[in-house]
Amino acid sequence: MKLFNKILALSLCAVAVTSCDDLDTEYLGNYVTTEQKKDALDKKPELALAGVTAMFSQYNTYESIYASHFDFGYPSLMLGMDCQGQDMGSKYSGYNWFQSWAAYNECNPDGRPSNMMWALVYKNVKIANDVMATIDPATEDPELMLFLAQAYAMRAFDYFNLAQTFQFTYKGNESKPCVPIVTNLNATECATNGVPRNTVEEVYTQIINDLNEAVRLLETTNLTPERVMDSKPKRMVSLAVAYGLRARVNLVMNNWAGAAEDARAAINSFSGRPYSITEMQRPAFNNIEDQSWMWGIAVAETDRVVTSGVVNFPSHMGSLNDGYVTNGAWRWCNKLLFESIPTRDVRKGWFLDENLNSSHLTDAELEYLHQFKSKDGNVTYEFDQTNVLMPYTQVKYAPYQNVIEQGTNASDIPLMRVEEMYYIYAEATAMGGNAPAARDFLEQFVQTYRNPTYTTSASTPEALREEIWHERRIEFWGEGISWFDLMRLNKPMDRRGGAFPNAFTYNIEPGSSALLYCIPQTEITANAQISVGDNNPSSSRPTPIVD
Repeated sequence: MKLFNKILALSLCAVAVTSCDDLDTEYLGNYVTTEQKKDALDKKPELALAGVTAMFSQYNTYESIYASHFDFGYPSLMLGMDCQGQDMGSKYSGYNWFQSWAAYNECNPDGRPSNMMWALVYKNVKIANDVMATIDPATEDPELMLFLAQAYAMRAFDYFNLAQTFQFTYKGNESKPCVPIVTNLNATECATNGVPRNTVEEVYTQIINDLNEAVRLLETTNLTPERVMDSKPKRMVSLAVAYGLRARVNLVMNNWAGAAEDARAAINSFSGRPYSITEMQRPAFNNIEDQSWMWGIAVAETDRVVTSGVVNFPSHMGSLNDGYVTNGAWRWCNKLLFESIPTRDVRKGWFLDENLNSSHLTDAELEYLHQFKSKDGNVTYEFDQTNVLMPYTQVKYAPYQNVIEQGTNASDIPLMRVEEMYYIYAEATAMGGNAPAARDFLEQFVQTYRNPTYTTSASTPEALREEIWHERRIEFWGEGISWFDLMRLNKPMDRRGGAFPNAFTYNIEPGSSALLYCIPQTEITANAQISVGDNNPSSSRPTPIVD
């Protein structure tokens, strides 16, 4: 049965993102203990959905950490991490609210990038812990099992984000300090006595254990997100998404067999399919109901990030809607990456060429963009407050409802697409020792869905891994994945030749302290078990390279 309509009276709990702690203060007019709270949920399991909804709502919040226009929830982190990588260019301009990420000028405990990641993600960890604290872990109720699985999966996703930004990749760094583990079992002790940084290995063990439990619960319950949510159920974690999350983690851990197995299970459990070549001949990526999307952030026109007008992902990313981008904060593809995309590859049209054209756009869309062309045909990569259109600007993201100059920026945001599972399977198969099978699989996938003439000369596991990384750089441009790939593959952050602003043109070697986030000063002050000496080292701004 559908449960969504049964919780309307509880919607204020979800909107306020106050989690299931609200059940501590009053339930049917009486104060209740944790055990009574669990008993209440056993009798009325739809109450738990308010806390679950709060988890997903938390990732789409308006200025929850900073009273600033770069704070619109998890999509802010996605965009920030892409801006600190080597594939997304952006102007050196006051309209570019993500200059701290692009410029690497706040690599310290007071820096906005680290504070945003820490505060937003740990806030969501708390909500997940609160949901777990209100549901009996041994429950056999199908609804509660589904809701508990959401909490385990989201907590794993949260710690996976933290682990990849506050320490270097898993392999070779297992014993290094990572982030503190706070769960529903130790939360009270942590709040009272503080908690130290756990090791990378300990954090990844926690992540895998949470995902194993999420998979177990989702395999056991007979319910799916579609049966409890009438609207946009892919905002919740399905069995396919849980497999997909575990595939991501196994890939980082170099557990090749596990990554391949989970990626294949995710594909087989998912009812959708990759975007077709025909579908990719137009701007897209704005609708969670698209067949390719496994998981996403659902956005409504009434959400505060939307009614704000410009404090949202499309405002800072979209080239065809109204927002900061069309006032000058254009996002464009690294020139060298764009030039590496074959002409027959449908993804080349996701970006304007050097003449500011794309075959994917209508005459009306081109006319709209061309009003921003330079009057003298010149563009600058110095400090530039103008809204002059830049070469290689992205047109991958369509405006909400595909309306040119759209002022209502209510596009949904992708968190996982099934295409990623194909690339994980290919990489894990190659690195697991079966390069010929991986090569055949990769060629068949790209030929079917992106470029009919695609072939690769890569034949060794390492060469195939490089080829797949190149494919992933193109495929997931602007989706908050590229930074994680740089870190897990120990790649330099090299912007040379990429048409970046002169002030942002760096070549940062792997292992540089500039690539790690520092634990925020507020946490060091509040947490008795983390001192200044326990933190990652601060880093001065890198020296730009004359390109």
